[in-house]
Amino acid sequence: MPRSPRALVVAIFLGSRILVLASAHAGALLMTPEKHREWDWDPAKSDLFRGPAPPALLAPLVRWDANFYLLIAEYGYPAGHSEAKPNYVANFFPLYPLVVRAVHRVGVDLFWAAIAVSNAACLVAALLVYEIGRRRASGAAGVQSAALLLLAPGSHFLSLPYPEGLFAVLLAGALLAIFANRPWVAALLGALASATRSAGVVVFVALLYEAWVRRRDAGAALRVAAAAICSLGGAAAFAVFCSRAYGDPLLFVHTQALFGRTLSVVGPIKALLRFDVDPDYYLVTAACVVAVVVMWRTIRGVESVVAAFLLALPLFTGTMKAMIRYQTVNLGLVAGIPRVAPRAMRVVLIGCGILLVVETALFGMGIGHN
Repeated sequence: MPRSPRALVVAIFLGSRILVLASAHAGALLMTPEKHREWDWDPAKSDLFRGPAPPALLAPLVRWDANFYLLIAEYGYPAGHSEAKPNYVANFFPLYPLVVRAVHRVGVDLFWAAIAVSNAACLVAALLVYEIGRRRASGAAGVQSAALLLLAPGSHFLSLPYPEGLFAVLLAGALLAIFANRPWVAALLGALASATRSAGVVVFVALLYEAWVRRRDAGAALRVAAAAICSLGGAAAFAVFCSRAYGDPLLFVHTQALFGRTLSVVGPIKALLRFDVDPDYYLVTAACVVAVVVMWRTIRGVESVVAAFLLALPLFTGTMKAMIRYQTVNLGLVAGIPRVAPRAMRVVLIGCGILLVVETALFGMGIGHN
């Protein structure tokens, strides 16, 4: 057993990533002939299967949105958008594929570049989450927070060609900057986070909360509020790009509506009553709701604000689809749960690990599990 807490976090990272890879391959071995026809790489199949196939070791990790991010990394955003032929690629924010492209351009295979970026970011995110837990509570809480990030039911997305790992790094860095009273550093990291995923606006929310906390000092509150506005820079830049390229600055919002995702006041009610997801999604969502309520009754603070916002945001779109993936990078919950339920963490981590194996195997099987 490593003596250093950070070495322990690295060991958990390595063990959990081996578990993810093994589970994805186990799922791939169970693929039906129909799923093979759907997911086996064939450049003649569609625009999402351009170029050579991924290496056999990585093939079970390339599914669904991964193809879109790889497409953007290799070829950029496609031209054209119309009601008759919507440009779905505009749903995907640019920073992650840009980083993958930069690594690819130095001679690394595109698939390996994507996996390398995601896993490097995952490791750094785990170490930063440990630091959040250590500073806000204790070293033990920090290790538990990092373990929760790495064993969460959707933690496999941190290692796939998806932006979750990069988003987690940027959000964790922004939270540490807020705790260290460095709002402009948080704003910079928040701008990068909002260029990675739409949920990056959570840094704006966290900084606004900090400005409200400091409201008795008008100067400090105004500085933090100004930093909050700047933290939206990444999303604003993408909106400018969409406006110039497609004539619609909010195309990434409007195309989401085609998938049944539209923000509304009654969104959570619709999400809960649609019954269009499997029971494990209800289980994870219910557990997250309970955790948020307990956090607000005990520790509150920035972690609780972040946890509540990142839980509410997908629910207010009217569906629980992808909820497990989204809550994996809800760092408010990841940092808060070990503080409010330290005695339950062993059970929580074991339960999360079991669900992680199941979710990853289903992903490897090519099953659209919701």
